Amino acid sequence: MNRFICLFLILLNSIAFNAKSQAPDLSKIKNKNDKVKAWLGYCEFIKSHSGWNGPSTNQDKQSLSLAAFEGLKLIPENDAENKARFYAYAAQGYYYTNPMKADSVAYYYYQSLLEAKKANSALLMINAATAMMHIKFEFGEKNSVDSFKNILQSIIDTTSDKVALAKGYGALGSYYQQKSYYATAQNFFIKSIEFQKAQIDTTHNPELIKEYLGECYTIAQLYLESGHPDKSLNMLREGQRFKGISELLDMRYTGLFIRAFTKNGDIDSALKYLQNNIIPLEIRFKNSNTVPFETIMSNASVAEFYLGQKLYEKALPYVNKAGLLAEKSDEPLFKYKGEQLKARYFSETGQPEKAIPLLLSALPVSSQFSKEDYIEELKYMALSQKAVGNTLEALKYYGQYANELDSLTKEKMSTNFADQETRYETSQKEQRITSLNNQNRLNVLELQNASRTRQLLIIGLFALGIISLLLYFIYRNREKLNKILNGRNSELDALNTQLATANETKAKLFGIIGHDLRSPVGRIVQMLKIQKENPGMLNEESKKHHEENLKRASESVLETMEDLLLWSKSQMQHFKPEMRNVLITEVVEKESSFLKEHADSKNIVIKNEIPERLSLKTDESFLEIIIRNLLQNAVKYSSNGSTILINAGEANRLNINNKIADVNRENLETVFQNKSVNSKRSGLGIQISKDLAAAIGAKIVFELKENNILESSVVWENA
Repeated sequence: MNRFICLFLILLNSIAFNAKSQAPDLSKIKNKNDKVKAWLGYCEFIKSHSGWNGPSTNQDKQSLSLAAFEGLKLIPENDAENKARFYAYAAQGYYYTNPMKADSVAYYYYQSLLEAKKANSALLMINAATAMMHIKFEFGEKNSVDSFKNILQSIIDTTSDKVALAKGYGALGSYYQQKSYYATAQNFFIKSIEFQKAQIDTTHNPELIKEYLGECYTIAQLYLESGHPDKSLNMLREGQRFKGISELLDMRYTGLFIRAFTKNGDIDSALKYLQNNIIPLEIRFKNSNTVPFETIMSNASVAEFYLGQKLYEKALPYVNKAGLLAEKSDEPLFKYKGEQLKARYFSETGQPEKAIPLLLSALPVSSQFSKEDYIEELKYMALSQKAVGNTLEALKYYGQYANELDSLTKEKMSTNFADQETRYETSQKEQRITSLNNQNRLNVLELQNASRTRQLLIIGLFALGIISLLLYFIYRNREKLNKILNGRNSELDALNTQLATANETKAKLFGIIGHDLRSPVGRIVQMLKIQKENPGMLNEESKKHHEENLKRASESVLETMEDLLLWSKSQMQHFKPEMRNVLITEVVEKESSFLKEHADSKNIVIKNEIPERLSLKTDESFLEIIIRNLLQNAVKYSSNGSTILINAGEANRLNINNKIADVNRENLETVFQNKSVNSKRSGLGIQISKDLAAAIGAKIVFELKENNILESSVVWENA
């Protein structure tokens, strides 16, 4: 079961009340348009009391579809706009009746979309396309989902309707949220909120305010899921200023506040919200079959906080209450969360025999709802089985845990890269749209001037004397337009140059990632594989050495990522290195120590002859990366048993001399002068060094001397 159905189950367990309304007496209304407006108002009333608040019987819910069909009989065939509205009401009525059977819902929303296109209504098209996108997502029809997303994008690109733009950006945010592209989704939700905020600051329309609060809630959830509880709290406080507009939204905000407070470590605020808002809600629904979602998750959040702090006595009351409420709800989504929480408590308090049956019950459900919860339950199952002496079962579950964790990690990495790529492409597209809009404005100006010219020529047939004067003005206007066009062309050329530079930087970045990360990551994978498949082959000393190698490989990956971060910063416009006096010998000693193991394996001695007090004004982080890459190349190409000599020939020059094993001047020249990105070649580390050297006012020089001695130098030009 996926996220959209989970949300539906949550809403089913929210507050409900009954509302009755009589249909308007159309016999008393003479004007046909007024009859249609009255019936639309009646449908809107039913909808507003059948969505989040939900009537208590299917008959009440079904009345929205029946009312919509009656409305379709009232309007003429050519009234596409109102037909689109009534088709949308019909679809919503079928959804409220039975949301799990979406064929009728999809059919009537699609009819609404067709009619909205005929009426050229951006708002109605966005509403229908958004609904169709969610329905196709439920069906797993990826191509159809993307086609409706493209419809939304095309409408947004061409409309100036602020209400439509707000809904459209919100729909795109939902699309990217479903794909787990959280950064991109946040961008679109924030754009939607900006448009909505401009509207609610000038209106008291409760429906617009509810939509705004819903967007704030969604962004707060995204911030919480992506590990930013402080940002989540800020967004919740933004929406909280409209407290009281909706009882359901107030309740959902309270639940998310408690989860955000516990994630942020502010347990006192979480307990205050729980005492003042959630406990009264529990009492209110004590004798009801309905269990609000927030009561379960709020108690679970507090329990998880105390479990994380190892305060088991404080956690137990909240663990029990969350479990009891989940059992009462009889919803699989809630029950497995209660079972998972109890199992964690029993496992961590030395009662594995009680945890195992709970985990066995929760695992099949969590595998459908949440991969993260499923992985955590596998971990506790392995620990519990081991604790009761079932070694084979423990190994089985631990193997599943390792495989699922690896799969989730790869999935998140892939999603993160795709998210970043989508954000980049979206930014490029927005720039392109801006450029096209500018071009369109120029075209409009040209058309207006052409029309004006035609009128002047017609008038000129009647007055030759006036023609000369008019032609003079026409010539002057065209000259101004040519200047404008030349200016725009210059701007476009500059933008194209920046785009080419950005593309080259991106290609270089991915090339460097493939070059510099492949080896250390491969070493980590091999070491983990050995540790997993042959743990018995390692004695205590070998195990210690193996773990030390694994730690060094991991630190190498982290160090490489930090290098890439610094390098990428150096490529940004307006970036300035932090220049200060740096002791050169300390930097050289530090980087030499990192390469000692590699050098020792080739019997290479690294000799530092730089004066102890020699300092230069430069960026220390950039200099460390430059020296590290030059030393790595020196160790790599040096003969076994040779010596690498590091000295400062001049005040502004740092030299690294090493004897090369195999000399091929042509190959060395290719490596040192290579400026393109090619994953099959070496020299990417040198490219980083050259870029960073340029950023601190230096350059790197390579010189092959006698006896196969290669001198690699960092030269400060203005030192």
